[in-house]
Amino acid sequence: MPRIALELEFDGHGFAGSQAQTGLRTVQGTLAAALSDLAGAPVVVRPASRLDQGVSAEAFTVDAWMPGLPGAHQPEPLRNLGLALAGALPDDLSVRRIAVVEDTWNAQHAARTKTYRYTVTVRGTKPVLRPRCWWVRQLDHPERLQTLANQLLGNKDLRLFANLRHDGSDDDLRERRIFSADWQPGLAGDLIFRISGTGFLYKQIRGFVGAMVHLAQGRRDLAEFSALIAGNTTIKRLGNIAPPAGLMLERVTYDPEPSWRTL
Repeated sequence: MPRIALELEFDGHGFAGSQAQTGLRTVQGTLAAALSDLAGAPVVVRPASRLDQGVSAEAFTVDAWMPGLPGAHQPEPLRNLGLALAGALPDDLSVRRIAVVEDTWNAQHAARTKTYRYTVTVRGTKPVLRPRCWWVRQLDHPERLQTLANQLLGNKDLRLFANLRHDGSDDDLRERRIFSADWQPGLAGDLIFRISGTGFLYKQIRGFVGAMVHLAQGRRDLAEFSALIAGNTTIKRLGNIAPPAGLMLERVTYDPEPSWRTL
C-alpha cells in the first residue's frame, strides 16, 4: 500500500477551491472520489496548497495513500494507475505526473518553493477570450509595479496584505521568505506578475497584486506600500484584493524531487 504523489493541472473556475468542503465541488474531493473508486476503498488526499475558488493551477501537488497497487515501484503499474486516474477525472482536472514516495512524505510539508503568476490585461475593452486574467482599463504608472515588487523580497511578515482566516488554518509562522517577485510584459497588453517563495498566506498574492495595481493607477501614496510592509496597521488597505481568475499556481518544487513519471 504505497504512498503516491500526483502533479495535477486544473481550471479553477468550476471548483469551490482546492480544499475539501462538505457539499461543494472541490479539487481534493473530486480527486479523492476518483482514487477511491479505483482503489475500491477510501483514499485520503493531502494537497500541497489551499487555493481559493476560481484559482487555477498548472502543477498542483498532492499525496495519497493508495491501497492495492501491486508492484507500484515498477514503471508500468504506476503509469497504468496514472492513466486510469486521468480517464476517471472530469474535463477540468487532469493528472500530469505520478510518483511513489516514502510513507512519511507530505506534499505540503516537503515543499521548498511555490511559484505563482498573476495576469493583468490592460486594455480599453473587455477581453472576452481571455478568462484567466484581471481586466484593468488603464494603468497610468506601470513603471511603479517593479519598484513596488522589489520591496517584497526577503524574510518578512507581510500579513497586512493577506486575509487571515482566524479559523485555526492560519500558520503561526507568518514570516515567509520571498525569493523573487517580477513584473514582465506579456502578449496583447498583458502584464505578468510572477512570485516565488516558501509559502503564502490566505489571499496574500492577490493582496499584493491589488495593492500594486492600485498604486500604478495613481491612487494613494507609494510610501503607504512601504508602511504596510513595515507592519503599520494604521494604513488602510491599498485597493481591493485582486480577483481569483488571474492567479495561477505555476509549480511547487521539492528537494529532492519525487521520481516523477510523466503520463
